[in-house]
Amino acid sequence: MSTSDRILDAALACAQHSQAFTMAEVAAGAGLSRQAVYLHFPDRAALLAALAQRLEAAAPPSQAPAPSARAALTALVARLAEEHPRAWPLARSLGANPGDTARLTACRALAERFKAEGALSPHLSPATAADLLFTLTSLSVWAELVPGRGWDAGRYRTHIAYLATGALTK
Repeated sequence: MSTSDRILDAALACAQHSQAFTMAEVAAGAGLSRQAVYLHFPDRAALLAALAQRLEAAAPPSQAPAPSARAALTALVARLAEEHPRAWPLARSLGANPGDTARLTACRALAERFKAEGALSPHLSPATAADLLFTLTSLSVWAELVPGRGWDAGRYRTHIAYLATGALTK
């Protein structure tokens, strides 16, 4: 494993415990000196940017095969109900969710699939439907409902899938 990978692994572990982690904590987690960390990443912002890029590249495929757009939507929401809890601590540190690009791609594909199946609500364009779905499945909505309002993953999954399906389809 390269030194950069060790540093990124340590940064991820630190971010999952505290959004205000320091470069010294990352260095300790990687078993390196702070100076060694700074040789690879000139500052915390560069480290977080590299971590975000790494996580974005490791994001799971945007859409699993499903028999219909509705089934694919349900699968997407179920997957996010599992991923959002892991992404939340890091997203707070980064100020953004590294999975947003992959999620937006999945939302666009899903909106196009609803249209192709003739199930997209006639008052929505695929672009608008994708924007709505992207917002409904956002990490911030999850954070408001699950940690914020005390919902469990099952309640989130059921109600977001129901709301999204009702909003997007005929």
